[in-house]
Amino acid sequence: MEKAVIYVRVSSEEQAKHGFSIENQKRQCEEFASRNGYQVVKFFVDDGKSAKNLDRPEIQELMSYCAKKKNEVKAIVVWRLDRISRNTVDYHGALRPLFERKGIKLLSATEANVNTIEGNLMRNIGMDFAEYERQLIGHRTIAGLKQKALQGEYPHKAPIGYKNISNQSGSKSIAIDENYAFYVKQAFNLYDSGMYSLRSLTNKLYEDGLRSKTGKKIPKTSIEKMLKNIFYTGVFKFGGKIYENAKHTAIISKELFYRVQDRLLDPNKTRKHNVEFAYTGLIRCGHCGCLLTAELKKGKYIYYHCTGNRGGDCKRDYITETKIDKSIAEILKLIVIPQEIRERISNELKEVHKKKRGYSKDVKASIIKQIKVLENRIEKAFTFKLDGNITYEFWKTQNDKWQTEKDKLKIQLDEMDKLDKEFYEKADILLGFTDNAYKYFLKGNFKRKKKILEIISEDIKYKNKIFEIKLKPIFQTIVENQYKLTGGSGNVVEDKSSFSQNFTNNRTLENCNIKGIEPNSTPNIDKNWDEPPKCLDQNQVPYHLATSHYA
Repeated sequence: MEKAVIYVRVSSEEQAKHGFSIENQKRQCEEFASRNGYQVVKFFVDDGKSAKNLDRPEIQELMSYCAKKKNEVKAIVVWRLDRISRNTVDYHGALRPLFERKGIKLLSATEANVNTIEGNLMRNIGMDFAEYERQLIGHRTIAGLKQKALQGEYPHKAPIGYKNISNQSGSKSIAIDENYAFYVKQAFNLYDSGMYSLRSLTNKLYEDGLRSKTGKKIPKTSIEKMLKNIFYTGVFKFGGKIYENAKHTAIISKELFYRVQDRLLDPNKTRKHNVEFAYTGLIRCGHCGCLLTAELKKGKYIYYHCTGNRGGDCKRDYITETKIDKSIAEILKLIVIPQEIRERISNELKEVHKKKRGYSKDVKASIIKQIKVLENRIEKAFTFKLDGNITYEFWKTQNDKWQTEKDKLKIQLDEMDKLDKEFYEKADILLGFTDNAYKYFLKGNFKRKKKILEIISEDIKYKNKIFEIKLKPIFQTIVENQYKLTGGSGNVVEDKSSFSQNFTNNRTLENCNIKGIEPNSTPNIDKNWDEPPKCLDQNQVPYHLATSHYA
């Protein structure tokens, strides 16, 4: 007796509508196999799976089982051909070649099995129809979900922090799940603080008691997905569209949500609180390569340390913001921009400003004009509704559409104002930097200091109390030339030969001196690595690539 296997499948929707139960399919397939002289050696059951593709555990197992010669499978019995596939590409591209190669018959328990040219044609037509039916069901399902979304009802399962409930009338709605809403708020607030990475936030929430429905730790990917879900602001996204008419209650504000989105795009962005950190996102840990984060201690001291995301004891190696400020200031003493370069930069900025002003003026005028047109439409439509000239449904649809368009245009206008403000801020920083980088840095706020460091540095590392800056080539050259001119004292010297340097060596002096800038004829350099920095006020030795060692 030849061996056969049986494959059965049902999606939850089909089972509910048509009664294609697993047991019913198995029974009819077994009876068919018995009548046709086959010995059933194995069952493959995909319960609750669609046949739109081959991403089903049991169909994969079936293919693997049939491919093995030792199993001697001669036939696969299905209740109906569409049980095994509703995708003609999968059937003709993967299933059929396998079955033909292994000499396996695909048999239907409820349809004709004719091994002729005409029979194969009818089978192909049947597979095409199965795919058409699948696509039709998909379109109907999507249309139904869209209609539900238009009514302000989220057409999917509620995310963590909410629960799906059935009302007495039989309708369904989404309500806040107080057992989890607290953790959702906490997750957004903690991440917004800038003190947590996704990994450390996941661990923190677990320590505070957040668990999955099965009592397990919620993975980092799920926490990230939660932070990106606009649903928590009282709206929802479906089919690429934001639905503002959602019926569920918000857990967090939109302002908090968008601040978190900014941090997700730039995890090292300065945290939002009354104390700003100048150097987050710029300095890397020399141990593991992670970026340094900042902490405020005792309300006034700012410390930078590794996030520790890759394990190890990197967090124990820290540096204060004051010491970073001093190190950078000493480097900037040697960055003197020539007058002709300053004049060239100033002229370029004038040209850019002229072009920008004309462009901004035209674009803003266009946006304001579009907003006025939409406002007129909204006012007229409301009047027509009051007069009974249009239905409420028509007015509501058009009003929502126009209001959304108007809001988007206002956002564009706000963004242009922000860009204008940023232009002037950056231009001011550039001009101030070229005029006197050292003094401009000392008088600057955290934004200015951050921008200046971005301008001059190519790479910054901190390891074992050593703070190292790799300057961009242009500033590297300026620093080297300036040091040779001043002989390390700030005064121009005639004999430059005594200050020849080996700028590639890796020696690092403890007292804030510079890597690779050790003058051969400078006897005043303090090489005691156990004493605190002395050069900051004495101006003895400048910084270069700047490596500073802090005990």
